[in-house]
Amino acid sequence: MQTRVQRGLRLLRSTFARNVATTFLTQVVSLVIGVANAAIVARWLGPQGKGSLALALLIPATLALFLSGGIPAANVYFIGSRRLSVAQVTQNAMLLALLGVSGGLVLTALGLASGLLQRLAPSVPAALIVLATVGLPAAIVNSFFSGILQGMQRIRTVNVITFLQSVLTLGLTILLVIGLGWGLNGGVLAAVGAALGVMILLGWQVQRAGGDLRPRYDRAILGQMLAFGLRGYVGNLLQFFNYRLDLFIVGILLGPAAVGIYTAAVALAELLWHLPNAVSFVIFPKASATRPEDMNRVTPRIFALTLGITLVGGVFIALLGRQVIQVIYSDLFLAAYQPLLALLPGVILLGGGKVLTNEIAGRGYVHYNSVNAGLALVLTVIFDLLLIPRWGVLGASWASTIAYSAIFLTAVIFYRSVSRNQNAISRGRQP
Repeated sequence: MQTRVQRGLRLLRSTFARNVATTFLTQVVSLVIGVANAAIVARWLGPQGKGSLALALLIPATLALFLSGGIPAANVYFIGSRRLSVAQVTQNAMLLALLGVSGGLVLTALGLASGLLQRLAPSVPAALIVLATVGLPAAIVNSFFSGILQGMQRIRTVNVITFLQSVLTLGLTILLVIGLGWGLNGGVLAAVGAALGVMILLGWQVQRAGGDLRPRYDRAILGQMLAFGLRGYVGNLLQFFNYRLDLFIVGILLGPAAVGIYTAAVALAELLWHLPNAVSFVIFPKASATRPEDMNRVTPRIFALTLGITLVGGVFIALLGRQVIQVIYSDLFLAAYQPLLALLPGVILLGGGKVLTNEIAGRGYVHYNSVNAGLALVLTVIFDLLLIPRWGVLGASWASTIAYSAIFLTAVIFYRSVSRNQNAISRGRQP
């Protein structure tokens, strides 16, 4: 028995390591392409234009997450655990996607008519917001399709498509922003066009994997998917706002130019998340399909290694950050260096926290992450409102670091609770 367990653990580690390595390599290559894209946007549009572009694209991204209902995570869980077939999940997910897209378009129209979106994104033309909203269907559908492939552990397929999206975005940015001189409109169209292209590729892969893209209403299956998805939905929504609410607040209080500076600091700091994101992407479906006692042996080592590597990367970014800002963004963005330094401690800690939150989500304990994200969002709002008026963009960075540190601490507490409880249950079932 012990030999069989050891063989299973070795297989788990080797498969996991291979998938993480593939995902991480894809993210690194995509990062290089993304840096080139960021340099074009920064140098051709400047801080004001970069901030306006970020705010315009943030609106459909926020709506997509709000309207997803937690279904991407449900897709991963039910396919990874084999509780539902790929065809069943895909049919019902497509129905929910249609409803989500319809709702998103209505909400966008109401937001523009009432002036709410213009207040959330000051100085951003309404026409630019409408243009960005063209990408809303792709944002919703792509998250559903990616969850299906992730649940099937088709990690390589998702990685290839992620790489192609970064290439397509860069190519369209060069064509539209530089070649045709379309400015902000070109930047938005590049992002939207790449997302629509990826939607086609993902749909093709899902269909090849046994998915049925015809929408279908199945009350029992929809009930299961929504019940699971909504447990983690609140947490995902709150977590997104932890990451991006400060952009809206900075825009309202300080203007788009400050958003441009802040997004430069955020982009460099979040380079550290590429390895944790790769680990988290793989560990979610793996935890759904693996015995809890096996995950209890493997996860602490993965967590420690991920946190250690992220810390080393943070030291390098702190030392080289000023030079990197000059090379990529130009001297106009040097004001981003101090906010970058303030962000690094929180980003490093949250990198480790991501591993734990996705691992326990894969075990079915997504509601713990909702509690965690809710606490962090409260801290984000409080400290943003306290620190941004006093310290500007630097205050936004410190507020994020405080919130990210809280996520890390509570993630450790929740993981220890889940792993101990499942160990106790496992021992209780032994004869």
